[in-house]
Amino acid sequence: MGLSFSTRMLGLAVFQSNSLNDYSLKLHKGMWTAQKRDMVLASLASCFVHYTISDIALSIPDVHQQTKGFKELQHAIECFANVHGIPVTSYPAKELYQRFGSPVKRTRHALMKRLVLLFSELSIYYERELKNRNKYYIKLFEAIAAAAFHSQEKKC
Repeated sequence: MGLSFSTRMLGLAVFQSNSLNDYSLKLHKGMWTAQKRDMVLASLASCFVHYTISDIALSIPDVHQQTKGFKELQHAIECFANVHGIPVTSYPAKELYQRFGSPVKRTRHALMKRLVLLFSELSIYYERELKNRNKYYIKLFEAIAAAAFHSQEKKC
């Protein structure tokens, strides 16, 4: 399972046998609270019920982008996974952008474009993101990149 999250958005991607099986994006509006943290963990729990999750790959932003709420949520996710006996591997978002972005430009746009080439079903979200003034689907693409990267790393 790949995760990319903030205190507002949660991107989830489930890989099975090195192929994208399911993905979703959850929006949790409002200020950061313990109740919001519990809603994110409930989203993870529902994935655990529907799928056999063996690993979790987290996309982690640069340190200067990590808020207190983000760090609290990251810790909660890692503890939740630990309770369920699921190993968690963290990947810096920068590394994911280098792996899946353009060799020339490592931008969000390049990451999304490359992932659309790998997973054509994402093209609808890519087109929507191009039209959005505010970035919405990037957490979904980052979660897929984290899961794909982790899946490739496990093969080696």
